[in-house]
Amino acid sequence: MPESRPHLNGARNGAGPAAPTPTPATPAPTLPVLYHALEPLAPERHGKLRVRDAGYAFAAAAHAIPLMAEEFPAAARSLPIVFAAQPPHLPVALTGLAPGRNGFVTPTGGWRPGAYVPAYLRRYPFLLVRARPEAEQLVLCLDPQAPQVSEESGAPLFDAAGQPTAQLQHVLGFARAIEEGSLRTRAMTERLHRLGLLKPMVLQVPRPGGPLRVDGFFAVDRAGLTALPGDQFLEFRANGWLDAIYAHLLSLAGLVDLARARAPRR
Repeated sequence: MPESRPHLNGARNGAGPAAPTPTPATPAPTLPVLYHALEPLAPERHGKLRVRDAGYAFAAAAHAIPLMAEEFPAAARSLPIVFAAQPPHLPVALTGLAPGRNGFVTPTGGWRPGAYVPAYLRRYPFLLVRARPEAEQLVLCLDPQAPQVSEESGAPLFDAAGQPTAQLQHVLGFARAIEEGSLRTRAMTERLHRLGLLKPMVLQVPRPGGPLRVDGFFAVDRAGLTALPGDQFLEFRANGWLDAIYAHLLSLAGLVDLARARAPRR
């Protein structure tokens, strides 16, 4: 963002001055799940925009939601947590077992009462992205096609002078927290992978007409975790990873509930 508005920049303190506002770019060939396009926030372009609550219908087709390790204990009570089968094997919360269907989005576009809502969904339509592929600088962007974005209703992002409102400052702080949590999650996942603790998992769910096979994801190898040498186990404890790992393992029981919920919605 322009140097006069460094508060819209997502870099940590001491990371240097804000980068100039990039020209709104053509969407990248591969955007994060749920995002249709991304534009760097700037008052000249987005000064009239507001953000409103639009429910969760935008996520109705997302059956796997990225999740940070620090979310695992809260999410595990309602969402199975697995690791992607494809490198870098980052964790996701499963909301369904069939691609294109999120069983936690209600017919009215709400979220299942009492179930955990991943931070990834609560951050949308915003995202911190690099100003350039080789740059360290992060810039706050939004998806202009999101149903939360409006010029008629909701909380304004900029005031009459073009300065970020308290709402936008809150958005930026939340996006920074997710970025930092995602880096910690990647570090944990990479360590699990290097130690050979992520293994393909297959689940057979009994049901009338024959068992349902559930696979295509990785899980932590419980036996391998138990057999870790003392120094490596202490490393996991010192990094605060054990709570997340145990929550992940406990959450896998929820896969049975997801498998049995593949019947049509009521």
